[in-house]
Amino acid sequence: MNNFLPTVKDIIAKYKLPLSKDKTKDIHELLCKYVETLIFNIVSIASIITMINSSDTIKKNTITLVKSYINEKCNHKMTGGTSLPSEFFGVESGIYNENNATGNILDIDFSSDTLRPQIGGGSVASYKMRKEDINALAGHIKNIVSYYKLKISNDIILELINLINDNINCLFRQLKNIKIINPSIIKKMINSNKTLEIFK
Repeated sequence: MNNFLPTVKDIIAKYKLPLSKDKTKDIHELLCKYVETLIFNIVSIASIITMINSSDTIKKNTITLVKSYINEKCNHKMTGGTSLPSEFFGVESGIYNENNATGNILDIDFSSDTLRPQIGGGSVASYKMRKEDINALAGHIKNIVSYYKLKISNDIILELINLINDNINCLFRQLKNIKIINPSIIKKMINSNKTLEIFK
């Protein structure tokens, strides 16, 4: 992508990453490079799989194979610990008595094929691409696909964008765990972390 810098800055702000102040420009440039490498790698894998299958069009089943190839190791849905009631530790909280009765949420609903609903669950903040990010990324994907002399539909482009976005969020979630970020730490983290191999 010709200029991914505004997006990288937005993602850094979203995740509130603690950048080394004297290395900010270098960090921005390095992260742009890694994001561009990610985009090229994902689209190239999809293109190569397509050509191996003697097709001239990237299809939905190809995206499934791409996801399988990179193992979706970064597809984290939850973060943090589990919140247990004080009763777990032998201290009565008062929530388990007849005055706090509620509906039984564990009933089986045969009409909707529901064994039981989800009970709670955590979530992690993630960056959602802006319209201008999506448009620029779509153009970049088309250029790479064109280089391989293949065709791609808009629906499949969106599938690739979602996969790229998931992996970008994976990288930035891991960067969030670093106290002070500088270029050498980013390089070391990507080079030593198998979940980030798609960025190499």
